[in-house]
Amino acid sequence: MATPKFSLPAGFGWQYHTILWLQSFHTPILDKVATVMSYLGTESFYLIILPMIMLVFSRQFGLRLTYLFLTSMFFNAWLKSVIQIARPLGVPGVRSGYISSATGLSMPSGHAQGTMTLYVALNRTLSNRFLRYALLLVVLGIGISRIYLGLHWPMDVCVGWMLGLVIGYAGWQIGRWWSYRGIPWHFAILFAVLFPAVLFYFNRDPIGAEYATYLFAVGTGAVLERRFVHSRIDGVWWKRICAGVLGLGGMVAIQWLLQGASADLPWRLLRDLLLGWWVTVGAPWAFLKLNVYQIDAEELAR
Repeated sequence: MATPKFSLPAGFGWQYHTILWLQSFHTPILDKVATVMSYLGTESFYLIILPMIMLVFSRQFGLRLTYLFLTSMFFNAWLKSVIQIARPLGVPGVRSGYISSATGLSMPSGHAQGTMTLYVALNRTLSNRFLRYALLLVVLGIGISRIYLGLHWPMDVCVGWMLGLVIGYAGWQIGRWWSYRGIPWHFAILFAVLFPAVLFYFNRDPIGAEYATYLFAVGTGAVLERRFVHSRIDGVWWKRICAGVLGLGGMVAIQWLLQGASADLPWRLLRDLLLGWWVTVGAPWAFLKLNVYQIDAEELAR
């Protein structure tokens, strides 16, 4: 194994050679596969999928997954700012692709951490063994794709996976306890406000502010829906499809209306507020009026 003719930080030699070894299998087709796998781990992808789960399949399950994912990503951003390790971009010999997704710092990998967090949560509910193994392969493939594309050091991915395991398991257990406690709404709204506020206290950079804002909007919106709207997803398949299309349309409209000011942090925070409130309380209220959702008589009676 040849020693690189430039200096690397202590302990990075084996990581450098691991990247070069993976990239030695380079082909145009493998590049495309790795790029697709890498996209499947992006935050923007999950911030479309998770709202669809909430609006179309299960509000409680989707809300718990969203809380887990956003909390995990908040800690990921905080750790990156604390650890301060640069990506392998520009390192001699390393080919870096899919650069549009590679901004900021490297350790730990957000793709690896976020996907593992969601996998652990999904693994607690899936009974189909084949599907569980298939999803695990996707999670592993996403992490490896980040190394293959020269966007992360191997340790970034390994640490991301480990953090995802811990946060996914602990968060799911806490969420299950919370879901079945019948928490009074005024305590729930207090938690929905205080939790992102505490997170923001520890990480006040723009990325942390965005995650905290989205958590605030999703949490408060869900509590307000439970208190004042009392809707539930209709079991009729065409109504579920309508909910998905209209819900996604509302998200796209909010993004489009604020796209011109998206470079400014206050406007990005406003966008996050509107998206979170739309998914959790605005869309359910509209769907109830359109007869796409039903009245939740059980929740109304409480």
